[in-house]
Amino acid sequence: MLLLGLIGGAVMSHNLLARLDAINNTSRKIMAGDLSLRVPRTKSGDEFDVLSDNLNQMLDRIERLMKGMREVTDSVAHDLRTPLNRLRNRMEGMLARLPADGKEALDIESAVAETDRLIATFNALLFIAEAEAGVPRNAMSRINLAIVARDVWELYAPVAEEKGIALEIAPGGVVEIEGNLNLLSQALANLVDNAIKYTPAGGHVTIGASETPEGPVLSVADSGHGIAEEDRQRVVERFVRLEESRNSPGTGLGLSLVAAVAKLHHARLELLDNAPGLKASIAFG
Repeated sequence: MLLLGLIGGAVMSHNLLARLDAINNTSRKIMAGDLSLRVPRTKSGDEFDVLSDNLNQMLDRIERLMKGMREVTDSVAHDLRTPLNRLRNRMEGMLARLPADGKEALDIESAVAETDRLIATFNALLFIAEAEAGVPRNAMSRINLAIVARDVWELYAPVAEEKGIALEIAPGGVVEIEGNLNLLSQALANLVDNAIKYTPAGGHVTIGASETPEGPVLSVADSGHGIAEEDRQRVVERFVRLEESRNSPGTGLGLSLVAAVAKLHHARLELLDNAPGLKASIAFG
């Protein structure tokens, strides 16, 4: 009887731990951002199944709320972008008819700049919506990430030089993936723009495309102030801006866009310490 009791206790303990491990593993993946997952359940109807059902209902509710919020945001962005463009064009027309050195012209120039920032915000929201919605397979093609890195480097080299920052491109060979050229170029441009924006004069920014044992990597490393480890998870959320960047221009959507593009390509956005500075990478595979 004692032997049977020990065997029965071991079996029950093993089953209990296996159920807990399944719940914990699923919870970790959900906390990492995959809200489509659900806690597994058996057909026994025990307390673990009741707990799984409650957790899954809660996750269904959270997913619906987040989806609804994103749909409202994307609809507002789509509906307001056109009238804002019309407003900007009218202000440009008024500006052309006013003396260049007058107070009215300066006020309209300021209004045009503010309108441009609003349009940029809405464009970023729609770009994120496009990335999150996915793109047709025929919009994907074979891309050399080294060429993408070279093109973005050429685009931002004058901006970096004007600010007194050395913008470099790491040497590398052909790094090919299946992807969307426009989305990946925009994502890399956002990373480079952020790196230049938050790197002081005299610093350096390096763009790289490399093949690692884990898979291709597109990276941007800078010598700026970096991001504290406890803030790296939330900076990829929409409209999140850290305290030190409150007074600098921006919308808080740049890293959200990069994360959405990475997810579309079954990749991940990694934010690591560059000692000093930040190394942001899109890791494929």
